[in-house]
Amino acid sequence: MPTSHSPRNRGTQTRLAYGLFLRESFRKIRVTASVLPSSRFLATAMLDQVEFRKVRNLVELGSGTGVITQEILRRMSPDSRLFALEINRHFVRHLGTCCPDTRLTVLHADASDLLNQLAAHNAGSIDVVISSLGLTGMTPEHRARIVRQAEACLAPAGIMMQFQYVTSLAPVPDLPNRQLRRFQEGEFLKKYFPSVSAKPVLLNLPPALVFTCRK
Repeated sequence: MPTSHSPRNRGTQTRLAYGLFLRESFRKIRVTASVLPSSRFLATAMLDQVEFRKVRNLVELGSGTGVITQEILRRMSPDSRLFALEINRHFVRHLGTCCPDTRLTVLHADASDLLNQLAAHNAGSIDVVISSLGLTGMTPEHRARIVRQAEACLAPAGIMMQFQYVTSLAPVPDLPNRQLRRFQEGEFLKKYFPSVSAKPVLLNLPPALVFTCRK
């Protein structure tokens, strides 16, 4: 019989995760922002800036089917904690199955309630926030509320990792104003962090820009 760590079982879990993500994308594409989970190339780009040996408390916003979550757990130290916020109840259920790790706390909550969620779990200050949220598709008020709370929960030397698909850089209709608008995620993040750098990840589908935001 194959174990949970066997190649056959991992392959089955991967297929189930892709199927779940695709189904939920068709239901709420503005929330998932893609029809495919993050690739290993994007996960690597998101996490390579994190000095995991110095990190104790981490937050993940928008865990989805757990591609980046599992890589965070693989790199974390044994005494670290990860708080993963996910608004989709189907993804929350899947995370409980695919990521059985005592260091992980999965919270079925909107990222705009981040500070309340962390306070309820006595999390203390956070060293790293890793966000896979589709900020482009949110209202200006919603994404501002999320990033303000992410910045507020971080320790003085903390960082936030955020990505944007390059397809999101194309102008989109702003129907109330009857004009096209382009959301520049890097410029938006600079309103909240004094240091923001960007790195392209061309091997992801679609390609993405990964932003490293430092307090």
